[in-house]
Amino acid sequence: MNNLANEIREKINDIYIRNGIETIILSDLYNIQYATGIKIPCSHAQPDLVMIALLNKNDEAKIILPEHWVASASQTKFDGELISYKIDQDPFDAAKSVLESEIAGTNNIGSDDDVASIMTSRMIEGVIKDSGGNKLSVSDDIMEERVIKTKAETHHIQSISLKTDHAINGYFHHLIADRSKSSMSISENLRIHSLERDIEIEGYNACSRGVLGQSIEKIWAYAPAYGFASDDFTEIGDTIIADAMNNERGYWSNSTRIGIMADDMNADQEEAYDQLVKLRNIVCENLTINHAANQIYMDIVNDAETQNIAIIENHRLGFSVGVSAMEPPFLSAGDQTQIEEGMIIVIDGLIEHKGLLYRSRDTVVITDNGPEILNWYKDWREPYFALNTI
Repeated sequence: MNNLANEIREKINDIYIRNGIETIILSDLYNIQYATGIKIPCSHAQPDLVMIALLNKNDEAKIILPEHWVASASQTKFDGELISYKIDQDPFDAAKSVLESEIAGTNNIGSDDDVASIMTSRMIEGVIKDSGGNKLSVSDDIMEERVIKTKAETHHIQSISLKTDHAINGYFHHLIADRSKSSMSISENLRIHSLERDIEIEGYNACSRGVLGQSIEKIWAYAPAYGFASDDFTEIGDTIIADAMNNERGYWSNSTRIGIMADDMNADQEEAYDQLVKLRNIVCENLTINHAANQIYMDIVNDAETQNIAIIENHRLGFSVGVSAMEPPFLSAGDQTQIEEGMIIVIDGLIEHKGLLYRSRDTVVITDNGPEILNWYKDWREPYFALNTI
């Protein structure tokens, strides 16, 4: 196994010890990926199929999955035995049959079925009950391990974050030559620039997007105004906001940057960008270990108000990335997670200035000395100026 796999295995072993369990049954796809490395593209869009990982303390993992997922699983798994069922079989009956034989005689069994579908959860509960075993929830334990990144995870996330930042910066450079572009074309070119850096952009959750000019009043990435289909074209002086959310070998990056279609900012752009830089500094100053995420959020909100920074009400100001594109902890009013060394946070700065929404995202790792920025291919205390005057 590689360093990442070994580090994850050690963290899973801690869960066995803490809970006094011998076996763990995982049914959440992200938890399975974290523990085994197995990543099946678009598996979340196929809830009628079942994949379950059976982790044994003193043996290799066993993964139950549809036979047409075996090829993908073989390419991504750390180790373990793949036990497949045919597509014409009932997936719950197939998984149940394997579980019954594998957990027979096991006393204490950990499971994350409380975050699985109702049918999956009932099937797992029934198998454990019939075997005479005792079921303990390990959902929180798995998430606790996921939120603290290992050295190998941090190195990998830093690598993909830098590639994403480089992809955005690289595309902005093209704007010097290709000045008149639609936001649709910008979105596609951001995707292509990511692919050129060996990043996998998947159909499920992955995206690249360019929003420009007056359209940045609708930067929200929610239906029905995603920002992909706009047909407005760049004009001299436009603000261009570029989003890229990429995946590489199972881990995600999430970045947003600003370019100016000019060789200088106008007064409004300068004021808005200055607020974003100040907001980033405020977040970093407050993002310290042993403080709850919701308290940090409130401190940031109060500091921003004191400095007349117009942040968006109830917008969470940060989140983590890992095997999922957005995961705890969240810098929001509702997340009580204690910030600890080794966590990775995507600072999600969003401010409103004269009806327009300006956004910038930075990926940081939490250290004893405060947040350390991971994805600055360029120093983003100023935007990219995508125009050279002659």
